[in-house]
Parts: sequence; C-alpha cells; structure tokens
Amino acid sequence: MSLKTSKEVEKPAKNRFGLWQATIDSALSDRRWHAYDCDIQAAVNRFNRHLTGTPNYYFLDWRLVKAMVWTESGGPTNRAWSTRPIQIGNPGDPGLRALFSDKEGGPLILPPDMKDRLTLASATATPQMNIQAGIGYLLMRLAKFGTATVTDATDNKVYEIAAKPGDTFERIARTNRTTVDTLKTLNKNMLTLRPGQTLRFQKASVRKVITRWDPPTPRNIAARYNVGDPDYARKLEYCLSVIRKAQEETACAQ
Repeated sequence: MSLKTSKEVEKPAKNRFGLWQATIDSALSDRRWHAYDCDIQAAVNRFNRHLTGTPNYYFLDWRLVKAMVWTESGGPTNRAWSTRPIQIGNPGDPGLRALFSDKEGGPLILPPDMKDRLTLASATATPQMNIQAGIGYLLMRLAKFGTATVTDATDNKVYEIAAKPGDTFERIARTNRTTVDTLKTLNKNMLTLRPGQTLRFQKASVRKVITRWDPPTPRNIAARYNVGDPDYARKLEYCLSVIRKAQEETACAQ
C-alpha cells in the first residue's frame, strides 16, 4: 500500500457551516454589512419604548436584530439584502399576515405611530419596513397573552344605574358596555342584586393583553422566528461575535 506525499494529501473541505462562517467573516472588512444599523436601532428603540410598561418585558438588543438580518439575508451580495433583509413576507410565509391579525396579538405589539405606515404592502416593498415587521413578528412570538378587563381610556366617568327586576351582573354589564369585574370592583359590598339598588360602573371591556414575555435569546429566537434551520441559534451567536469584533459604531440620529 502506497502512502500519499504531503503534496497529495487533500485539505479537508469546509462544511456548510464553515462556508457560511467565512461569508459572515467578510463583514469585518466590508462596510456594507452595517448599512442598516441606524434603521435597526431606531426601530428597536420604538418597540422598546412602546412595550416597556408591559409585565416582565425584556429590552431587545438591536444587535440581536442585526444578527437576524445577517442570518436571514446572507449579506449584501444577496438579493434578499436589498429587498426583504429579515425575510418576513416571502411567498408562502404566514408570519406577516399573522402580525396584522387580532387573533395573535400583533396590534398590541406595534407602536401606534408605526401602525399607519407598516402594512402588508410596505413591509414587502422596502427593506426598512421589512425589518420593522420582522421585529414586530419576533416580539409577538415572544409575548404571552391573556385577557383582562380594560377601562375605556376615552371615558373615565363613573356612571350609576338602578337595578331592575330580573337584572344580573352579566345583563347589566352587557347592556351598559362594561364588565362583571368592573361592576364587582366598584360595588364590592353588593353580593346579590335587588331591584332599586344603585350600582356604579365605568365603561370597560374584556380585551387581549400581554401577560409576560420570554427573553429574546438566540435559542428562543431560533424557536419562534426561524423555520427549519437547526443551526439558527448557532448562527445568531456567531453573527453576534463578529458584530462585537467589528466594533462598528455608526453615528445615528436620535
């Protein structure tokens, strides 16, 4: 049996992840990889400000979103970079429509000043809007929802009504645009209703609310945003290491 000389020994071919890493490493010498920094920072800041009052909210680090853009688009040499860099709204992807549906809680996630401009059409027309939609969808998937009584923000008045024969808390709530919880809170000593009793109430309704959050870690992002890539969390972590190594500080208007 003959032995190969050192010249004949073949170098091991890079695996797919290794080739992908080499592509990401090019960000260290190519300024184009940082083109969306200000757009990402501005969008993340808007979401953080809007959601900071919700229970147990974890502030989102804009660098995580930058890592998602790199992972999803593959970088500035790919078509996705200049069209849909975070890849939400691609044909067959239900995520974008889910974001604008009341069913999954998207309207609670989007900042009020973003709702008018961020639409199905705009999210697939410009990369900046695509990034905003991707952030919104990610946060929607990290949020946990429940229901709660919410008073009408446009009407703080406390009303009074006299109970009629046959009235129940449920009937009074239904006919006066309030809730049973609101009635019982404002009339704590009234355990049973009798005709002629005066009840106090405020306009209120039972609505979907955010009850808590899962932290935006690479593992959670991979589970909630990614579809079908077993290396997604690993890729996000590698992108973050390159982002830190690049030490690119873009001067962004506040």
